[in-house]
Amino acid sequence: MILSEKFICSGETYSTFECRVPAPLFHKSINISGGIKKAEITVCGLGFYELYLNGVSITKGRLCPYITNSEQVLYYDNYDITELIKEHNSFEFLLGNGMQNAFGGFIWDFEKTEHRSSPKLAFAVELTYTDGRTEIIEADKSVLVAESNILSDDLRLGEIYDANKNDRIWKNAVITRTPQGEKRLSNINSITIRQELKPIRIFKEGNAFIYDFGINTAGVCRLHIFAQQNQKVKLTFAEILKDGKFFVDSTTFDHSREKYYQSDTYICKEGENEWAPAFTYHGFRYVKVEGITDEQATDDLLIYLVFNSYLEEIGKFSCDDEVINNLHKMALNSTLSNFHHFPTDCPHREKNGWTADAALSAAHTLLYFEPTANYKQWLISICHAQNEVGALPGIVPTWGWGFEWGNGPAWDSVITELPYQIWQKRNDLSAFEICKEATIKYIEYLDTRKDEKGLLAIGLGDWCAPDNPRKAPLILTDSIEAFDISDKASQMFGAIGDAENAAYCSAFASDMRKSIRKHLFNKETGVFEGGSQTSQAMGIYYGITEESEKEKAFKVLLDIIKQDDYHIATGVLGGRVLFHLLAENGEIDTAIRILKNPTPPSYMQWVQNGDTALCEGFGEYDGLSSHNHHFWGNISAFFMQQICGIKVGADTINIEPHIPSGMNSACATYRSVYGAVSVNWKKEGNATSFDIECPKNLKGVFKFGSYTCPVSEINAPLQFTIKYKTSFFHGV
Repeated sequence: MILSEKFICSGETYSTFECRVPAPLFHKSINISGGIKKAEITVCGLGFYELYLNGVSITKGRLCPYITNSEQVLYYDNYDITELIKEHNSFEFLLGNGMQNAFGGFIWDFEKTEHRSSPKLAFAVELTYTDGRTEIIEADKSVLVAESNILSDDLRLGEIYDANKNDRIWKNAVITRTPQGEKRLSNINSITIRQELKPIRIFKEGNAFIYDFGINTAGVCRLHIFAQQNQKVKLTFAEILKDGKFFVDSTTFDHSREKYYQSDTYICKEGENEWAPAFTYHGFRYVKVEGITDEQATDDLLIYLVFNSYLEEIGKFSCDDEVINNLHKMALNSTLSNFHHFPTDCPHREKNGWTADAALSAAHTLLYFEPTANYKQWLISICHAQNEVGALPGIVPTWGWGFEWGNGPAWDSVITELPYQIWQKRNDLSAFEICKEATIKYIEYLDTRKDEKGLLAIGLGDWCAPDNPRKAPLILTDSIEAFDISDKASQMFGAIGDAENAAYCSAFASDMRKSIRKHLFNKETGVFEGGSQTSQAMGIYYGITEESEKEKAFKVLLDIIKQDDYHIATGVLGGRVLFHLLAENGEIDTAIRILKNPTPPSYMQWVQNGDTALCEGFGEYDGLSSHNHHFWGNISAFFMQQICGIKVGADTINIEPHIPSGMNSACATYRSVYGAVSVNWKKEGNATSFDIECPKNLKGVFKFGSYTCPVSEINAPLQFTIKYKTSFFHGV
């Protein structure tokens, strides 16, 4: 298999805001001179490509090959075309700008890279004949190129397509510079269409029509219209309505050059037209359609093609509380809406690989889906993005943005959190093998950033906390996150047998914990610096307290929650651990009360506002923050791990349910590497019945109240009494 270094392009002119350049279409004819034993093609199209063989698309997914900084990592896709090859063959490659020319991403310096260019292409067709001959055909000047019907494309801004542009002016391709990134074969779950949705209602607003698809998720619209030639149809995308009107401000940025918003434009040919954009996607529930007549505004005009990286579902949760079920659906919707090759922050204005967002969501994503291959490939990009002193950027990929602002230990924790969660959920340390050197380099970097007290305050803190006078200070959250990074690194180095680095990371963690305890924790009062929900929750959850101090510190947390009138008063860092901590310390009802608090700030406010995905922040509903962020989604892990009690470790699964008083039934399943585990409990009068299934010889314990038994003994009905009669049944 050849990863060709020979790149071609249509020319050195590339799209800008001021001058849009049509997407190039490349053509290569290949004639076969004999019987074929095997034929394959390896392709790298930057930024994105679609591959057609003899007029049929064989592209493995949308937005191929992968989104990277091509000067750091360069990915290729391979196709076996043995069964498709003919005597005379036409190969066509349609290229989009992607990240090679992300002119809509200038907020994050994507326009500043000196390697920005027009889309470029490398390919190698490898033929093995039945008589033993081999032939290799690579991209060169003999490839022809012409302008396609795509007049403009940008990953964030959208596409403009002219169906009337039929005359191709072909010219020879131009040899261009080869990107310097490490060349690798892509090995991920591709982006595929998950759903096709029809609108649930259509209404008129001025001269436009608003299509409502009922859910705020991610993808594009397929347009089907009978039109006049040159009729221009413009689609603009939004998450929400405000005062019943189409509202784009939650998905836009204001810039000096022009307002940034999601839109696609299609210029029709005479008669029947069907089209969907190739090189963009949007986050939306509502579409404003301009340029159509009343007669054309039918249910069949637009179909919502919902897509994301294919993530196999391996976990489920449900209960008899519809608010909790709704929140769970919203969390998983946000998770999928923001997984396009790797986790992104939002599917509309940014589409960036924010590192903290992925770290915060890794646990619940791995409990419900299978993202391991995509996580591992993204970790390669993260390691390549690390700079010479060991710092990590806040987004990956980046072309240099995110080192001066937007990072810090809470964000950088992705380098250990993804491998750690994969280890715990899949008993697989291969992800850590990818980034073990980068991890040591990063911890050594943190060592140089400590202040005279041995503490850290160098990055972003408890992001998106509601307005509240009590907030966890950066020096506390950064220092605790640094402790957690080094502690988990020590565990993983130990697990792979690297005693030297395990000891180094352990010593760093120990020193950091001592500094936090000395300077940021009052042992007499049990109060962590800041005296906030996040301060207390993080300090206790991450093990900064001694066991003898935990009860006092936890009581302080409960007092703060009461003072906050059972509203959530954490940012994303505290929110990640708060509900778990409460449940594990006998306060599952308090956790549910916070989740369902009917007044803001609360998760419940999103349900009441009709949101179908998790929002970026709490507080008053002004519509300006994103309405599709996944970094609050760890509540789904809380539902499985605490309410149903399925707690997954690297080689053990414990079952420790905590049953809320206001809930009467719940069930969860998780397909572990050892086999399926399911827990189904139901209250029946003053008794609770359990129906549990788990693999034979599974290591772990079942614990409910004071009763404990090995899960390996769950192979026959058991009867026992704890406060009330409880029956326990093995599932079939």
